[in-house]
Amino acid sequence: MRILLLAFFCFLLIPVDSVAQDIILKLNPAEKSSQEKNYTFDEVIDLRVSKTVGEIYDSGRKKHKATFGAKLPEETLELFTSKITPSQQLLHRISIKIYNLDLKEIYQADRNAYKGDLQLGLGFFINGKNEPVHLVDFNGKIQYNRPASQMHHVEASIQRLFENSREYFDAWISTQYQSNRALVKKVRLNIIDPIRPSSKDTVFYDPDRPLSWSDFTETPNPRSSFNATIFSSLSIEGNATIEEGEIVQTLEIKVYMLPNQSWVKNANDYASNHEQRHFDLTRIAADRMIARLKNTELEPELFEAKLNTIYMDSYREMNRLQELYDGQTRHGLNKEMQARWNLIITQALGGNWEKLDALLSGEE
Repeated sequence: MRILLLAFFCFLLIPVDSVAQDIILKLNPAEKSSQEKNYTFDEVIDLRVSKTVGEIYDSGRKKHKATFGAKLPEETLELFTSKITPSQQLLHRISIKIYNLDLKEIYQADRNAYKGDLQLGLGFFINGKNEPVHLVDFNGKIQYNRPASQMHHVEASIQRLFENSREYFDAWISTQYQSNRALVKKVRLNIIDPIRPSSKDTVFYDPDRPLSWSDFTETPNPRSSFNATIFSSLSIEGNATIEEGEIVQTLEIKVYMLPNQSWVKNANDYASNHEQRHFDLTRIAADRMIARLKNTELEPELFEAKLNTIYMDSYREMNRLQELYDGQTRHGLNKEMQARWNLIITQALGGNWEKLDALLSGEE
């Protein structure tokens, strides 16, 4: 008797609706002719936690799980790419991330019909040499009403929602490609290096205005063994704008000395020349930096980092030149070596850096 009761009990554990099969949905490629675009879609990534879209009722009011199986990324990519033909000047490669796709249906007894609410969340990213860059999100909703016997309305509504997302992205990128930094493919440098007027606080380099001892206003250091000290340096300042689809990076170059950090004990022409040559070397370092900037290929993703690297390398080179100059001339005490450096610096100011390169590389 106990065996029969056990068998009966197990029979009761079987769910009544366990035979309800999942509904496999499908996205279909576009049937219309495609349009030429300067972008294409590379991949679709499904980030949904649950791969089930929701539950659909059949004519007998039985619930069925709705899913795309594992083919939603593949079918989404096919739908999106079927709408476009990449142009010969292909500029952008786009990835799509599916955040959510949710369906809820409710039964309307008075009409013997179903009302459905669909929500779709997508993210569009541009691919490059580094990590994909987020461009824009699509969060769309759509509602439908369907007779109890016509389940195909669900698939058609989802298809429409995905097509809406594609149209949304196409409209967005068509208004952004000339002004959105993430879409820019070129960087153009606008280098500004004018002769600036000097003041009592800052003396800017001017080939027609050599330094005078009146530019050295700091009180001399009585404990220093040097006769004079000059503080000269270079800097870059700038801002970036986007013009007609390219980044225009303006850079202002400044070569200057600070009078209130420069001093002299025994003012004479020989010492004046030595300090002027220090200032000249700073100008030469700036000229060499400008040459590097003009000959460097810049890409939008990391061009600021590359510009900063060029500046820091040039700044270190400036300090290295000053050390070599003072070291070899013994701060001007070695007149023969001072005369040699006078020639090297004069040539370098004219654009001939051959001897300077040899000194920097240790060949001289």
